[in-house]
Amino acid sequence: MQASENVVSRRTLLKAGVYFFLMNAVLFLILSFRYLSFVPEDARADSPFFLYSLQISHFVFLAFLPFFFAYVPLTILTKNKRTSSIVAATVSTISLIVFVVDSYIFSLYRFHFNKSVIDQLLGPDADQVFEMSVAIYFLALAIFALLFFLETLAFKISYKWAEKADLRLLYGICTFLCAVFLFAQLSHAYGVVKNNRYMVGIVRCFPFCSPLNANKLLSSVGIIEPMQSFHFKSQGNTYNYPKNPIVAQKGEKNVLMIVLDSWNPIVFDSINMPRLSEFAKRSQRFNHHYSGSNGTRTGVFSIFFGLPGVYWADFEDQRVSPVLMDEFGKQNYDVRLFPSASLRNPPLDKNVFAKYADQCFASKGSQAWERDVNLTNNFRSFIASRPADARPFFSLLFYDSLHSMIEPSDSSYKPKYPSEWSYPKYELLDKNTDPTNFFNLYRNMAYYLDGIIGNLLADLEAKGVLDSTVVILTGDHSQEFNNNGKGFWGHNGNYSAYQLQVPFVYYDSRLAAAEYDHWSIHYDVVPTLMQDVFGVSNPSSDYSIGKSLRDTTPRDFVMVDSYIGYGFVDEPGNITNFYYDHTCEMLDKNLNVRRDAPFDSLTYAKTMALINDFYAKRP
Repeated sequence: MQASENVVSRRTLLKAGVYFFLMNAVLFLILSFRYLSFVPEDARADSPFFLYSLQISHFVFLAFLPFFFAYVPLTILTKNKRTSSIVAATVSTISLIVFVVDSYIFSLYRFHFNKSVIDQLLGPDADQVFEMSVAIYFLALAIFALLFFLETLAFKISYKWAEKADLRLLYGICTFLCAVFLFAQLSHAYGVVKNNRYMVGIVRCFPFCSPLNANKLLSSVGIIEPMQSFHFKSQGNTYNYPKNPIVAQKGEKNVLMIVLDSWNPIVFDSINMPRLSEFAKRSQRFNHHYSGSNGTRTGVFSIFFGLPGVYWADFEDQRVSPVLMDEFGKQNYDVRLFPSASLRNPPLDKNVFAKYADQCFASKGSQAWERDVNLTNNFRSFIASRPADARPFFSLLFYDSLHSMIEPSDSSYKPKYPSEWSYPKYELLDKNTDPTNFFNLYRNMAYYLDGIIGNLLADLEAKGVLDSTVVILTGDHSQEFNNNGKGFWGHNGNYSAYQLQVPFVYYDSRLAAAEYDHWSIHYDVVPTLMQDVFGVSNPSSDYSIGKSLRDTTPRDFVMVDSYIGYGFVDEPGNITNFYYDHTCEMLDKNLNVRRDAPFDSLTYAKTMALINDFYAKRP
């Protein structure tokens, strides 16, 4: 094609662009059915007209975003047909891939692309956070190439239509879409006024979706009563932590914390983890223990701070260190950190371990299982190098194999359970997937880690180190296998027991072995160590929302946290979610909407009191 043939009518290019992005809108609508599959049946039955009008209008709108922000500005600047074709194909291919990836993120975790996800994708050592097989990367490249080729063909077809067709068809299509959009927006505004709880779940299923909410306007003119707003400013607050100076005695016990990423109690038994199960019989075992979060970042935060993850942003900005880690420093403990995955992503090195980032001994290896072996050897070397009169130590061993679920390629490795998968095929997971292959990978890695950690604990005992050490065995959060039949896999997706409950073992040679069945939580770890190791006389409320692990006083609820909000879980397992978009969702323990349940304002008030307890009181 000659250069002169590339310079064409701007009007024709704009018409071609509309046809092209309408064709892409069809692809987006096809993709929308993947999101639609996660809308609960009761929500579909309750609000079908709103659901389908929102589905059509929202995904057509998403398809046209590149048109308004890339294609139209380009067409104004130039009338080059070839350039327009390349730009249209490129931006549409990228946007389609973004939403395909987002649909998989949502299918596993029930949240969309957000700042936390982007920070982890673009952050340091992202390959350790999102550990994938080489096959996934080749598949992604092949999909991109195929989509780009098809998009180029689609633009050629669209341009031919633009040369022949008049504008009446486009006007008719646009008028219909505008009417559908207006109906969806007004329906949502009306539903919110009527406190339709199903609409919250519907809207959350669609990416970057924020339909009309007229409550503020309607209440300001007196048409409706002002409605409760669930709002918490998660950043920019001044902390008051600890509330009073810590009064402690000299600590003499070593502290070893062994954390397994994504550890579900279902594999903590004599079959899958026999070595650790035997160790638990000599320890204090807590059978109903929760993490403070369904994710690593705030799960670890809840262990070391004894506080909910809503404090993360302010504490990171202001470089606040946990009182526990500060006490190790004051008492001249030898602090050594041995993580498998990087502590830089999520940035635990700027928060929980801000004062000890230089004592983090990164483990080498391209796969999690390699790094787990190496971190264990690194810790062994540290123990072997210590003189007889060495100062007490604190060490964290943070294992990642249960999270990655990629089996060792070492010839000595023998899987305990058969699986047709060589890696966790997240791309195949939905609410109808048979969990056998996925779960067998998980059980194999549990058995593998049991051998590594079991041998380590035996070595510590043989060297005489175990009796002088407080040992904690737990997980940062749990791991789900579609237990509720809602299509949840992994973690970060909900506050059910399947994503929050973790094993917890506490070994101290001074304490008799025991089993506890009361409700304990990661917030209790700091008060327990502060009292057992350092004899701290302050009440735990000075530095934590937890209590001693062995305090069997019943809990009415526990506060939990995630990347997209916070909430509370009551004793029967009912869940109340508060999202950072100021919406609220009430679910039962099986993640069904509690449509007619009254809002628990008393527990909400207690939750907000916990959130504000360690912020400076405003005059």
